[in-house]
Amino acid sequence: MRRNFSRSFNSLADILGFTNEFFGATVIEPSIRYVVDLAIDELFTNMVKYNANSSADIGVSFAQTDTVITVTLIDYESGYFDITKARAVDINVPAEERAIGGLGLHLVHQMVDSLQYDYDAGVSTIVFTKNKEVENA
Repeated sequence: MRRNFSRSFNSLADILGFTNEFFGATVIEPSIRYVVDLAIDELFTNMVKYNANSSADIGVSFAQTDTVITVTLIDYESGYFDITKARAVDINVPAEERAIGGLGLHLVHQMVDSLQYDYDAGVSTIVFTKNKEVENA
């Protein structure tokens, strides 16, 4: 399943509807669904926020196997920013002492099972996977 969404924070509601449609026929642990929704929200929001000069839509697609959900976000007019190399955030430092920014990407890195970035001719592609099985704590 694949759709394009307007580069706007207002598109987040439509994206949630798209994820509802995708997961509608899938029995999935709610905590896994939460991670997928949160990661999409963070990555899409960053694409809108940090590439505000573009008017191009942003593509979102889903695929799945018996064990893995794969989500792809495509920013059709973007500069290079490899999110897999984002600076580390020390969450043990009090918030008032931390540098601003980066916490959302840090959370994405912690929550998903794999994260890939590709950039070619002004197009950024982010692919993340999440295993469908809940890890034992």
